[in-house]
Amino acid sequence: MSDFLDEKSLTKLEILKHNIQKISLISKVSTIIIVFLLVTMSFISKETMLINIWTFSFQMIVYTLLILFNIFVYFITDIKKIRISEQNTKRVDLFISFYVVTLTFLGSLITISDHGFYNQLMIYTLTLCITCSVIVLRVHQLIISMLISSFTILLGLYIQNYDTELFKQQVVYILSLIPITFFISRSFYYSFHRSLNFQSELIKEAHITRDLTRKLREANRKLELQANLDPLTNLFNRRAFDQYVLHLEKKANHESFLFTAIMVDVDCFKLYNDTYGHTEGDNVLARIGHQLYDLSYKYGCFASRWGGEEFTLLLINHSEECANQICQEIINNVKDLKIDHSSSHIEPYVTVSVGACTTVIQNSFEIKTSIRKADDLLYIVKENGRNCFVHRQLVEA
Repeated sequence: MSDFLDEKSLTKLEILKHNIQKISLISKVSTIIIVFLLVTMSFISKETMLINIWTFSFQMIVYTLLILFNIFVYFITDIKKIRISEQNTKRVDLFISFYVVTLTFLGSLITISDHGFYNQLMIYTLTLCITCSVIVLRVHQLIISMLISSFTILLGLYIQNYDTELFKQQVVYILSLIPITFFISRSFYYSFHRSLNFQSELIKEAHITRDLTRKLREANRKLELQANLDPLTNLFNRRAFDQYVLHLEKKANHESFLFTAIMVDVDCFKLYNDTYGHTEGDNVLARIGHQLYDLSYKYGCFASRWGGEEFTLLLINHSEECANQICQEIINNVKDLKIDHSSSHIEPYVTVSVGACTTVIQNSFEIKTSIRKADDLLYIVKENGRNCFVHRQLVEA
């Protein structure tokens, strides 16, 4: 129900905006036409105007009133500039009703005062047709303006022509004009509403399409992220590792940078699985992965599961001291977990061995060379007691 009311309010606002724009246009155009008619009449029939001074004066008064009215409308619509909002819709709607009634009423007065320089009913016909075909009017607005203007014009024509054949013809013309203009107005009203509804549907479809596109992008991003994550440790997987190395190789073609590869291996992990089972072994990997994830977030480095019980951390432009600190934190954090490992011949708890290599990368092939060197250093640690780290530099920075 609220959506319906919102849509109805938006439609009303659009109609009011349209009407104000058209009223501004009509007031300008009609002023130009009136001035043109006055100038033309003054040059064409000076003698006729002087014959009937009273009628000419009345005619000038009506034209002047219409010009003043248009100036007033111009001030409201173009100078003061009505700002249409939900708070002032009633006042704007009242102004539109006032404009239509006044314009058609003045049009009927001009028709009464006309001397025959043009078809006597021309101004009223133009006023009624333009108003009904350009301004979106509701039924009561249309009927009130027609009743007031038609009554005024019929009364004025009756006073002028009494019960003559001309008056009868004028009555037939007016009675024919009213239903025609009513039909034109209602047709325009429904056509305008259909146009607004069509635009509203297009906007809704655009919003739905954008929303679906956004959701699809989010879903694709999540799927892509999931495809690059190891489900057990929540670290990047080997696929993501290879992509990141490829990215670094491209980077190396344009600039040199300090690169550190850190390889981590869980000590005596096969013995742990044999003793506690693979489920507990997976739990160990997940807990160590969580520690490495925290370190990667802390130092801004790339952490991934290399495979099995091995992990990697890749550092860009981190100093040797920082790399040493990370290696030591890895060992200490795993020890602090105090995961029982009764079958280990190193410690009663789960421990890790770490190998690290730092290189100033100047060529793309040096990245994989540094990674292999870190892996070689890891095996040196494993052969020499484990539960510690070795960090070397291939090239002095």
